[in-house]
Parts: sequence; C-alpha cells; structure tokens
Amino acid sequence: TMVSDFLTSKMVPSEYLNLPMLVIYLCNPPPTEFKVATKLAVKEMSKIEEYEHFKRQNLPCLPIERFNWGMELDPEIYGDWVVLKPENIQSTGKDVNMVPTKLIPNLKLDDFPENHLIREDSYLVQKFVKTGEMPAHFRVCTFLDEILFSTRLTSIYPYPDDNSNLKAFLSRTVASNKQDSRVREFIKDSEVNELAMRVSASLPKHPLLGIDILRDELDQKLYVIEANVGGNVWSFSSTMATHIPEYSPLSKKDRILQYGAWDRAAEALVRKTHELAK
Repeated sequence: TMVSDFLTSKMVPSEYLNLPMLVIYLCNPPPTEFKVATKLAVKEMSKIEEYEHFKRQNLPCLPIERFNWGMELDPEIYGDWVVLKPENIQSTGKDVNMVPTKLIPNLKLDDFPENHLIREDSYLVQKFVKTGEMPAHFRVCTFLDEILFSTRLTSIYPYPDDNSNLKAFLSRTVASNKQDSRVREFIKDSEVNELAMRVSASLPKHPLLGIDILRDELDQKLYVIEANVGGNVWSFSSTMATHIPEYSPLSKKDRILQYGAWDRAAEALVRKTHELAK
C-alpha cells in the first residue's frame, strides 16, 4: 500500500490488518509509526553522507566536501578541475560550475554573478569528471531493488573552454539536468544498470532511489554521484513533475516500453511484502 502521511491503522479496513502488509512512504514519513505493518520510508541524507556511504560500500564515487572561502584542495585527490554546486537548492541545474582546482583558494564572493546561488546557499566542491563534449549523466530510478527506468540526460551546451577566464567559468552551468537546456533519452546500458543495482542493494531500507551516474570520457569508468535517498525522483513523489513535459502522462508509454515500469513496481511490492512477512 502506498500511502500519504495522514494514514493511520484506524483508517485501514479491519479485514486487512491480519494480512501481510507493507507500508511505503515516498515522502514525509509521519512522526508516529504505522504500527500494524512493516514500514519502509525515504529518509534524507546529505550529499556528503551519501558519499561516505558509497566509500564504505566500495562503490566508485568522486571526492566531495563543503566549500569554504580560502580552502585549499589537494590536487592528488581532486585533480586539475573541480565542480562547485549548491548543497540544498537542488534539481534545478542552476549555478553548477567547473573551476580550476588551483583557483579555489582565491575565490571571492565578488567573482560570482549577482544572481548566483552561492549568495543563497552553502556550496559543495567535488572532483570533476568530463563526460564528453557536452555534460551528461545517467539517471536510474529503482524501487525496491527493481529498475523502473533508466535515462541519459545531456546538456545542449558544451563545457566551457579550458582557456576561459574565471568569469566565464562561474557564469556557465555544467549540470546536465537543467530543465530548459537538456535532452533526455531512455537508454539501456548494462554497465550503468549493474552499478545502479549495486547502489540499490547497498541501501536496502530506502525504497525509492534516483541514482545519478557519470561516465568518464577518457577511461569510460563509471561513478555514482548521488542516490537521492530522500525520494526526490520527480516522477513518483513530486507535484512539480506534473508540469514537466517529460514526466507528463504522455511519457508513460516510454516507461512501459523500456522495462514495463508499472508491472515491475507491482511485482516488487508483492515480493517485498512476502519477504518481510516471513
């Protein structure tokens, strides 16, 4: 049973209370537990907490830490380039910038455009991986260890030229999820899906994941960037998704044709309910 946060056991027909029941909260789990059933719920983790989890699980990931003015980064760890990205204002793709590692210690607020999100949010700094001529990443949506769909998002704008000046770097986003400047494709990539399943298996208590993965253009290695363990996967748990064409009812056909998303979700619910009932 997928329920909203106001459901209590008193609202469930009594004949169901003796049956195996799994309650899944896709957003905003209530403070009071649902006491008649096994419960799974999304739970927020910071991007740094996710990274630490990936490291413990030996999953390929990229170093990340909070950005502080004047900080120095070890080029042996971060390489020649890093990405600056907002910590809390996410999913918009705005103001995600690639910057030479050597310039990080000397950055000043005045270097950034007046409307830059660094004036509104704390920031993270992460090792940069170039994914091709254009920024691109994979998004794999998993539900109870089943892949429901997998896509590749590619920016319509190339990376800044390596010889650009600092102003150009800080005014050009390198995120491939910016809604007004991206192309989304439904793709089947066995290596990407295999890594996504490893990530999913490492987070058994998190029912719904939106796993973001990068492929390095130089050596083709894959890296998991984040898993969105808080349920921020748009197509399932965000009312904002209803206003985005690629998540409209018309796109349901794509998800059915790719992996049969609705059937997979239903089968996963039955399997998990029986598994937990034992």
